[in-house]
Parts: sequence; C-alpha cells; structure tokens
Amino acid sequence: MVRMIVFALLLALTGTKVGSEPVFPSVSKSERLEALDRFWSDWKRVYFREGCGGAFVDISGDGRPAWGGSASNTLTVSEAHGYGMLALVHMAGREPGVRRLFDGMLAFYRAHPAASDPGLMAWNQTRDCRDGADGGNMSATDGDLDIALALLLADRRWGGYRDAFLQAQAAILEHEVTPDGMMRLGDWATDDDYATASRSSDFMPGSFAAFAANSQEDGHRWRQIRDRGYSVWGGLSNDHASETGLVPDFLIGLPDKPQPAGANFLEGESDGWFSWNALRYPWRLALDLLETGDGRAEAHLRTINRWIQDASGRDPSRIATTYRLDGSIPDDRETGSAAFLAVFAAAALGGTGDPGADRDWSDALWSALVSRPIEDEDYYGNTLKLLAMVALAELWTQDAP
Repeated sequence: MVRMIVFALLLALTGTKVGSEPVFPSVSKSERLEALDRFWSDWKRVYFREGCGGAFVDISGDGRPAWGGSASNTLTVSEAHGYGMLALVHMAGREPGVRRLFDGMLAFYRAHPAASDPGLMAWNQTRDCRDGADGGNMSATDGDLDIALALLLADRRWGGYRDAFLQAQAAILEHEVTPDGMMRLGDWATDDDYATASRSSDFMPGSFAAFAANSQEDGHRWRQIRDRGYSVWGGLSNDHASETGLVPDFLIGLPDKPQPAGANFLEGESDGWFSWNALRYPWRLALDLLETGDGRAEAHLRTINRWIQDASGRDPSRIATTYRLDGSIPDDRETGSAAFLAVFAAAALGGTGDPGADRDWSDALWSALVSRPIEDEDYYGNTLKLLAMVALAELWTQDAP
C-alpha cells in the first residue's frame, strides 16, 4: 500500500505514464528467491567484511586486484559501499540481523567523509583503513547517490535514518549537480572540460523520483534533475544511437551541445562507447520502470532490448563487454561477462512488445546469469549480478514491513 501511494504521487507530480507490466522470468518467484538466497550467501562470504570500525565491501575479497584508478592497496570504494548498503536493505526481509550489518556500513561511511562535505563519502579506502592518497578523499557521484537511496529505504523500513539521508541529499545537491541540473562526475569536477561532463551511470531516475517524493523542500529540484537527465540522455541516444538505444560512458559539452566524450577523456579509449560505466544505464532505467512505471524508461528499454536480442541472436553468451554506439564490437572484447548479462537481464524487464519472444529472452538471460559461478567473476560482475537478481526476484520494490 505504501508503494502504491508513493507511485500515484510520483505520477501526479511528473506527469509520466505507466508502461506495460514488467517481463519477469517465467521461473517461479519462489525459485528465483531461492537462487538469490544462495548467491547472496556466496557474495557475502567473498566480499562482505567487518572491520576498520564498521563494515564494507572488500572489492578484492576474491583475490583479484583493485581497478578503476584506485590505489594498489585498495580495500573498497564508495561505489561498492553504496551497492552493499542497497543489497542489505533489500535483503532485510530474507535474513534476520541485517540491520546490524547495515549500521556497520553506515559507521564506515561516516568515518570516511569526502573532504568537501561530511554528507559525501571519500571514494577510495586502503587496507590500512585510511582514505587513499592522491584524491582518495574526493567523492564519486554514483556511490553517494546509492548511499543516499539506501539511507532513505532504511528509514522507510526501520526508522531512524532520515537525518543521515537528508545530510547526504543536501551534500549531493550542493556539490554533485551542475547548474543546469545534470549529475557531475564528483565533487572535484568543477573546472576545465570536466565541469561540462556527465556519466551515464550517474543518471538514476528511480532514485531521483524517490528523493523527490520524500523531500518536500527539494522535491521540485529532483524532478527537474530527473526530467533533464531523460531529455539529455534520451536525446544523445536518439542522435548517436537511434538503432541501438545505447549511451556512452561519458558525455561532454553540457549544457549546450551534449555529445559522446572522445577516447581517453577520463578512463580510456572506450569513454565514448557503451562500456564498463554505461552498462549500468539500462539497469537504472529498469529500476525506474519497476519503481514508477515511467513510460520514458519503457520506451528506451524497448529500443535497447530489440537491438540486443537481434545483435546477440538471442544467445546471452554472445553479449560482448563493450559496444560502439552503432552496436559494432571493438576488437579484443570478451563475451559472457556477468556484469553485462546482469544489466541486460534487468533491461529485459522492459520487453519489446512481443510477449513470447520477450519471455524467452528473459528466461535465457536468467539461466545464463544464475549459472555463472562466483569464482569466474570479479567484484563488479558479481555485485551487479546480485543487484539484478534482487530486481528479477521482485524484491526491489518490496514494501517495508
């Protein structure tokens, strides 16, 4: 009932239309939940740790080295911390005692504030329980947004976290939003070309809708940010990837001429392609579809789903780890990554309008995803798999007790 009231309010405020029913795998919900429980147990064993005065996600818990520009002795990053907090609050109905673990993650977050604001998290922590050198105390927008959403959901479920949510929200609005209503790369991205850039995986329309519905003072601003993101990212996809629906890892040229970033803008040659950052974009749209039923999410997902079904021949094992915006695959790219399987499995919730083909595709992706051993993936792939499974098992929008 609570979710339906919030849902109706969101529709009234945004003027968006409800799409079709999400396309869940045909495997029974009880079987999906059992598969999720098994993987949740494996994921916690490998990655979840208590220590350093709290709890955290050890991104090298599987023995693989840290990546993404973090320090060589990295313990965790704020992105992983946000994912961990979201996983805990969503799994609270499946496992007793989760709140204690969530509070441990809250303590770790509070112990590692970004230099700019205590409501933001320093993006990189090392194994001596300190923030990493050379910018480790700056923020990363995606981690802060997920932490804020987890705090909001925790307050809805247990109570007692609203002040922490409001502090995080205020800090995000002050330090991580451009003047024209797009998400910055972090609190540091205020000069040179970075001030006019944004990251596709930082567009989280379902989170923005939740913030708007739970913040009377800032609700209008969050709705503007949400609508601005749909306009910019949707327009960018239409102009540069009309057949695929893909978006690049990074865009530049805000506010007047948004366009894909060039190679080596920030992280590498794939900065202007659909790669390891942008892959989360379809998942974020799928979450918005689940949370609000926004027709914009459904329309964009349907374009992506039609393309990926055709491009892969409806064989999940052929899904590549990077695509150019026209759908072509750069040289030397692998296939079968759990990270990409996970986000396309979530995207499949939007369907294409062909019920039979959509259900077969959803089933194929679910089967490929759950059969992928945890030992074959790194933190990133396994964690996106976990979060996609939460959505596919119909726990993402579960009402708090």
